[in-house]
Amino acid sequence: IFDVKYVGTFNDQADCLDLRATGSYTDQTYTQSNDDNIKIWAEQSSRRHSTILQGKAGCGINLSSYGYGEIEGSSVTGVYAHRITHAKSDNWNGCGEGMQPGGEGYGGLICSRSCALAFNSKGLVDTEISGLYVPDILDANSISRVFALGVNKQGYFCGADSRPSSDFVTKYPIQNIVLKNSAIYPEPGCMSSIFDDAGIVEWGNPSITFFDESSSNTKICDFEGALSMHENPSYFVCGFSDQADAEKYCMTTNGVGSAINVEYNIVNGANPNINFPTCGMKAAGTTATE
Repeated sequence: IFDVKYVGTFNDQADCLDLRATGSYTDQTYTQSNDDNIKIWAEQSSRRHSTILQGKAGCGINLSSYGYGEIEGSSVTGVYAHRITHAKSDNWNGCGEGMQPGGEGYGGLICSRSCALAFNSKGLVDTEISGLYVPDILDANSISRVFALGVNKQGYFCGADSRPSSDFVTKYPIQNIVLKNSAIYPEPGCMSSIFDDAGIVEWGNPSITFFDESSSNTKICDFEGALSMHENPSYFVCGFSDQADAEKYCMTTNGVGSAINVEYNIVNGANPNINFPTCGMKAAGTTATE
């Protein structure tokens, strides 16, 4: 799909382009949606240079479309979200945990809400998002969570209470997801979220990386292409569980010293092994709970 405009879907909260064939490719698209906008459903998919207008109900980028699709080897490059209206008080994309009255709380600019269905045994693996840009526009744009990734088996669209256990996997890998070279200028209204409400995720090492490892020198605190938020100063993903560690090791464009901006809802207490910029630790870019 090349040079396509798809607009007028705010009223009915309709999803946008949902490409399900392996190797699907889009370039130079302009899409308006009040629900999920860019949906990655199939392996080896490529979405390039996408301008999106995003309403409040869905996610700007939905990885695996609630876990119905396998996405290994896919990439999303160049997403320009010139309008987004997520709200921290919203049932779908707000700060709530899991199921909320009338909606579901594990949404965000980037989300998964994976159901861990049996026909998606590969999980969320080997996928890259690069060049995501959200301008502030005099406070017109609003962000709740920047990312919300994990398994939400009890979620609104999964039907765990009404489906046989054979419909779901017992192990769900999340590994080698990369979010890099991206700038989110509105101040997020909520912490980002990593979650697993079924205790079945096999977290890679790393599971998710938030900078460009190939061009960075982490030994000297040089993290190129890091996902950044806000400005003056901009700050980076800080996934510690202890605020004292965040103040000593997490980073902003003014140097070392930041605040926790990721929360974890993982029922079995597993370490999700996310890889984010740190400075001054024995192993820079450490995992969340080291």
